[in-house]
Amino acid sequence: MMNITIFGGSGFIGQKLSEELTNNGHNVTSISRKGKPTDLSDPWAEKVHWFRSDILNDTLWHNAINEADWVIDTIGILFEQPKKGITYERFILTPVQLILEYLKVNNPSAKFLFISANSAPFPLRKYMDAKLQAEQLIKESTQPHVIIYPSLVVDKKRYFSVISGLGLTTLQHIPGLRKLVKRYHPISRAQLAVELSNIIKGNTSPYTQRQT
Repeated sequence: MMNITIFGGSGFIGQKLSEELTNNGHNVTSISRKGKPTDLSDPWAEKVHWFRSDILNDTLWHNAINEADWVIDTIGILFEQPKKGITYERFILTPVQLILEYLKVNNPSAKFLFISANSAPFPLRKYMDAKLQAEQLIKESTQPHVIIYPSLVVDKKRYFSVISGLGLTTLQHIPGLRKLVKRYHPISRAQLAVELSNIIKGNTSPYTQRQT
């Protein structure tokens, strides 16, 4: 059993990952602004330590990672809303910087796992640029780390993601387009959680390499 802290553990990817890791016997702590989702009543959720903290505005999260074997960053946004202060810099880059700075001094042996992206279409170039900048920060740090590169993550809880995934899968069967959309091959939210769990177990995963 390992102590695993997930930033953004109450979110789309974080919830499924918390479920997978808890079911595998790990001690899971979720850090998010709202703590445990009010609509979450599954048995596995009772085993998770739901910690309420806003990494951008407080330091309450410090205590939750002091004894962590793994720290996983699932914080992120796909689209910016600058008027609301929701930007790639604040929600992709800043959390990475804050986590790495704290771990360097207080838990230098913890492994940091960052969920990047394999690729993104031109309209999301700023999103991809932010992911690449975060990757560079991690690679330049002394913290043990793993970066994974999924593409579109799909699940019925986000109906639009399922429709987009079906569209990409269809395009892959059209000659001339297969190579173009290969970089965006969808992965289910459940399968991504399994891949991350396997990485934590020490197993290999194709998602630790960017696919071209």
